[in-house]
Amino acid sequence: MSMSCRGLLLLFVTVFLVQLQSSTSLISSPSSIINPSKVKQVSSKPRAFVYEGFLTDLECDHLISLAKENLQRSAVADNDNGESQVSDVRTSSGTFISKGKDPIVSGIEDKLSTWTFLPKENGEDLQVLRYQHGQKYDAHFDYFHDKVNIARGGHYKPKGRKHIC
Repeated sequence: MSMSCRGLLLLFVTVFLVQLQSSTSLISSPSSIINPSKVKQVSSKPRAFVYEGFLTDLECDHLISLAKENLQRSAVADNDNGESQVSDVRTSSGTFISKGKDPIVSGIEDKLSTWTFLPKENGEDLQVLRYQHGQKYDAHFDYFHDKVNIARGGHYKPKGRKHIC
């Protein structure tokens, strides 16, 4: 493993948290990932789960290799105008990996679709975040009330954010 997956990067996926495991398979078939013994419900309202071993080490290493050259200081949306700004509230670095970038990313998206019972088309780009020792994202609510993001349907698209295409 070129970099440690655990502790360096957090992969945020809507609805549930992901923990990583070792595996020799680069791309797992979606049907092989549904293992109820690896799932722990951590909240009923809202429904949230931890799925231990969702990604293989090789999948994680691939995401790291795609992301590491494009990491930028994470920003937050300004509450009044919706513009992206650097803040001490969030001190991580991050980037996005475009949907369907390559077969490995597409396989991860297939897993997410299979496990969540949601169409792959409903997914968003994968966000990869790096938190080094002492970095943080303070408690916050994920909603927007500024005119810019409301016009986007509540979706925040930071200006200047690099997407890995």
